[in-house]
Amino acid sequence: MKRIIALVIAVGLAALLFVALSDVDLEWPDAAQPTAPAASDNDPAEIIPVPADAIPMRVESITDGDTLKLSTDQPGDLVTTTRPIAVRLIGIDTPEVYPQLECYGTEAEDELARLAPLGSTLWVAPDEDSWDDYDRRLFYLWTNDGEFINLSLVEGGFAEAIRVAPNDLHYETLLAAERDAALAGLGMWGECSSR
Repeated sequence: MKRIIALVIAVGLAALLFVALSDVDLEWPDAAQPTAPAASDNDPAEIIPVPADAIPMRVESITDGDTLKLSTDQPGDLVTTTRPIAVRLIGIDTPEVYPQLECYGTEAEDELARLAPLGSTLWVAPDEDSWDDYDRRLFYLWTNDGEFINLSLVEGGFAEAIRVAPNDLHYETLLAAERDAALAGLGMWGECSSR
């Protein structure tokens, strides 16, 4: 008798599972848009997804750990030229490589080059103000697979979080990542005594 009851319960649960799954609508990502990785508590870089209005740009060169040149084949309202433009990452600051090499400057530059290899496509989005005082564009950057580059640089100890109003949309997230990296002694926080 116990086996029959267990069998009836198992069949009932299987039927409920079948009904629940039959209502699930599966969607496949559009190949033209970046795919964001699933968020997890163990990887804060995945918390901030690529904005719907982000535009694709191609990496032309790396200047240092927080500056690079990007171009687009389809100019629009945000970027009006096909010529390469200087882009400064919003909300972060990396050690300098020029005019004087600072501790961990080369490592920060190398990490940006790893995250944004020459010729790769990045997705860019501005905050409130998209220009700085040096005629560079100010953007947040994501890789084609949805990794938030600004945050990844801070998480690895390659950059510190900075707030330059009015561009502070992700400041609190960047600052929390900086605290975690500093406490763990990652990157410049473990290698450079002046930080």
